[in-house]
Amino acid sequence: MDKAFTVQIIKNDLFSGELFLPHKADTGLAAVVIMNSSAGVCDIRERFYARFLAEAGIAALAVDSFSPRGIVETIRDQSQIADQTMEADAYAAFDYLAGDPRFDATRIAVMGVSKGGQAAINTALLARRAWFGRSVPDFAARIALVPPAHMQQRDARTDGRPILVLLAGKDDYTGAAPALEYADRMRRSGNNAIKTVVYPNARHAWESTGPPIWLAEAENYSHCLFFVEDNAELTDEAKGRQMTIQEFFRNRKQYCVLGAHAGGGTASFKKEAAGAIVRFLQENVGWRLL
Repeated sequence: MDKAFTVQIIKNDLFSGELFLPHKADTGLAAVVIMNSSAGVCDIRERFYARFLAEAGIAALAVDSFSPRGIVETIRDQSQIADQTMEADAYAAFDYLAGDPRFDATRIAVMGVSKGGQAAINTALLARRAWFGRSVPDFAARIALVPPAHMQQRDARTDGRPILVLLAGKDDYTGAAPALEYADRMRRSGNNAIKTVVYPNARHAWESTGPPIWLAEAENYSHCLFFVEDNAELTDEAKGRQMTIQEFFRNRKQYCVLGAHAGGGTASFKKEAAGAIVRFLQENVGWRLL
């Protein structure tokens, strides 16, 4: 049986990615920008969600923020790429889709797992959007799976668009508790369209099936809390001092611990989580599936 979608490679001066297009694509198509995790674009993760969405009639653009910059993965060293760089890639991908008549610019969402989920949430925050001059509404919704929340924007106001956060109860890498607290701060700052779901028996990166693995060299910041100020500097809440992001990474070993579990998922659970994403888009953004 023929696939229900085709894949196009996108490379330009602003971003690179893979565009998964449903065969019925014509005009007015909904789309999701998928930002990569710390492991880079993977078949079991970003392409899995892209295929799932495309088969549901939603285009998916899997953005590769790593390869064009010579990065393989950031699991062992998160300083290799700035959060703002991935946000810029997300906005470039949105602008690309919004400028193509095949897509409905009012129905483009952004999602990601772990580091990619953090990038997706960052595009909602007004203070960070101001850094990019994004005063006009863009993404219709955001979806973040097991996002790190050790660096939280001090000003937690968002553009008010819906946000779905899927978390793992056994996550000892980024942790569910910090993300739940961050979601509550965004709600208290005025966004009542935030949904959080905790899967109690899941672990970080549940897209990897089979027994969970121990990533001995993974930088793990889940026990830390930093606030990102409007001037982009960080405040270490425990020590009550400010620092630049460059200072943080120069001294990151004093803030992180090494090691975390990942994986342990099943094929059926992956489909369950992907289905929750599609339902969220249908219910909160009025997605019209082909």
